Amino acid sequence: MAWTARDDDEKKEYFDSPEELDRKVQQLADWIRESKHFFVFTGAGISTSAGIPDFRSGIDTVLETGPGAWELRAKGQQRDSQKHKVTSTLKAIPTTTHMALVRLQKEGLLKCVVSQNCDGLHRRSGLPEKALFELHGNSNVEKCTKCGHEYLRDFIVLTGLGLLHYTGRHCDDPECRGRLIDSIINFGESLPEEILRKSFDHAHTADLCVAMGSSLTVTPAANIPEVVGKRQKLVIVNLQSTPMDHLCALRIFAKTDQVSSLLMKKLGLEIPQFQLRRTLIISATSTPSDHVEVGVAGADDLGYPFSFVKEVTVSGGGEKIKCWEEPFKATVGVAKEGGGVAIEVVFHGHYGEPVLSLPVRVDQSLEMVSISFNPFLAQWTVQRDEEKEEEKKEEKEVAEISENTMSLGL
Repeated sequence: MAWTARDDDEKKEYFDSPEELDRKVQQLADWIRESKHFFVFTGAGISTSAGIPDFRSGIDTVLETGPGAWELRAKGQQRDSQKHKVTSTLKAIPTTTHMALVRLQKEGLLKCVVSQNCDGLHRRSGLPEKALFELHGNSNVEKCTKCGHEYLRDFIVLTGLGLLHYTGRHCDDPECRGRLIDSIINFGESLPEEILRKSFDHAHTADLCVAMGSSLTVTPAANIPEVVGKRQKLVIVNLQSTPMDHLCALRIFAKTDQVSSLLMKKLGLEIPQFQLRRTLIISATSTPSDHVEVGVAGADDLGYPFSFVKEVTVSGGGEKIKCWEEPFKATVGVAKEGGGVAIEVVFHGHYGEPVLSLPVRVDQSLEMVSISFNPFLAQWTVQRDEEKEEEKKEEKEVAEISENTMSLGL
């Protein structure tokens, strides 16, 4: 069955020689340049270098994360925390492969990524949601059972309640208030129809698919690259053999990061460094009593709610008010001379993000503040509205953002 350990032959790892790997990646680079519709299919193997174990690697794997989850279960063993490099999905930094895919999509070479992964790294890497199809869900996303609205969280939304999926939270829309469920697809459950349909649409259109870090054993997900292999070019990048090796036009035995680094060099493209990108929505309205009502919320690039803020302190007129619940709201006085209004934002801090202090502009409706955190330098970069004039979105997108922010309750 798909969730069991593999036999010894299936777990055996293979490695192309440096010369063979160079030749194969050059061929892949040539195919990508020539391609009209290229997409990537990803599995757990692209996240092992981030410290997230896969499922089917054997006991003697070369991976720093150690044996796969099903292998350990089959052997009745526990992971050696001293020997193996493992981290939580919340603290994991998107890998070289994740960031290479971001650049390929930005360059227009890559149409989309179809992923079996639930770790949230693709979305965190900066890959646009429109170019990402997460077949098995995302451990950071929950959705409303009533209106279908999705909520992105900076925490794991799973509750351990098995197939019930209910998270205990409700939709923020006051006219809905439907129950929220996690988006994870467990074994035996059906994949989301719309995402599956769009993924197969890409497979039927594609002239090139690269399957990276997947054992290609879990269906119906594995049927997506299979469609390409039967009619066009399928490339498989993995250390172990797969049931679809006989269908592929090119078989690469190497770690996905090694292939991604070499590929980007051959394409003449630099792999971007990961930045944790966030958007703060800030409102500040004067009241007749010389006070200011301040609201703060997190959002994604399109203005949809994104819960990455843990706590907000609003200061003004000698007052300091702490807020712990979304949407973060407080009313403070305004100092007659100097002072002004300011906020201090505390994050969940999975990457050690420090508190961010910002002045608040009173009577400016819904300011979107773009913030990015460099985990390698431990620094925030802030970009406010007037600094983004050249980056303004088209009127249709602005209207969409305004409509979406209404659900933030600010």
